Amino acid sequence: MIAPTSEPAPALPAGEPSPAGGWRLLRASVAGTSHGKTGAPCQDASDAARLPSPEGEVLGLACSDGAGSARLSHEGASLACAAVLWEVRDFLERRPLRAATRDTVEGWFLSVHAAVADRALELDAKPRDLACTLLVALIAPDAAVFAQIGDGAIVVDAPDPAGYAPIFWPQSGEYANMTYFATEPEALRQLSAGFIRDRPIQEVALFSDGLQQLALRFEDRSVHAPFFRPMFAQLRRQPSGDAPALDAGLRTFLNSSAVNSRTDDDKTLVLATRRAPTPAPGAEAAATLRISDEADHRFRRKPITRFARSRSGISLKPITAGRS
Repeated sequence: MIAPTSEPAPALPAGEPSPAGGWRLLRASVAGTSHGKTGAPCQDASDAARLPSPEGEVLGLACSDGAGSARLSHEGASLACAAVLWEVRDFLERRPLRAATRDTVEGWFLSVHAAVADRALELDAKPRDLACTLLVALIAPDAAVFAQIGDGAIVVDAPDPAGYAPIFWPQSGEYANMTYFATEPEALRQLSAGFIRDRPIQEVALFSDGLQQLALRFEDRSVHAPFFRPMFAQLRRQPSGDAPALDAGLRTFLNSSAVNSRTDDDKTLVLATRRAPTPAPGAEAAATLRISDEADHRFRRKPITRFARSRSGISLKPITAGRS
């Protein structure tokens, strides 16, 4: 993992070049099965943008999980994703991404906080009614900036046997069943910011906490690579840009019994790659998303894990509440 830091992290070894050209992008949010019982909307959101900058195009990705007990958290999650990328766009019109520091990232998150407060006034609500987490990944040709408040995770390709590594570990608050929100008054105290210089990121995934138990290995704080390999392999074979051919497959996967048996929470997954496609034998070349055998065995051998997380209030102190 990249430790949160207020200054750029030490440069990592240079990665492979990007012979594949532009980014291929796939993202979806699916309501949890618990929401089907209550009629609540999906409270997750994501956003993506290709942003021009002095150093070349920057891929901007954002993912947010609305607080389950906040009545307008779906509004907050959608707004937070759009607002942070808008702020980044404004910054990149004047400066390259590699010029960003922790102070820069804090400014972006303060602007998100202000946008949520303004929207709350318009809705005759309080900011805590729009409470949400926020994860951000910004990737330039040879630099990257990552930021996070709350649970969920950001995963990138890494030069180790697993092939992938988390940027930060999900924030769980004082207790394992708690988290923090980007909309809280003192949210910057929980901001994790990481910087990579001179090492091109080739693949990145952002996901909400509904997928944590499937995508991460909590016993050693690592990535469960079989969760990502088949999806990235198929995404690499798509043309540059969005990947509509895989949309239905991703939504089906996120709403499958194999996933829903592990979590009843909302689920958001954002995938992006600029890596060249690798030859795929037989049926693996089909443009559908399937769970790998290794990943499927992992799903089957463990029962559903429930997490009652705090999703109300504006204090940084954990508050006991029902899960989303």
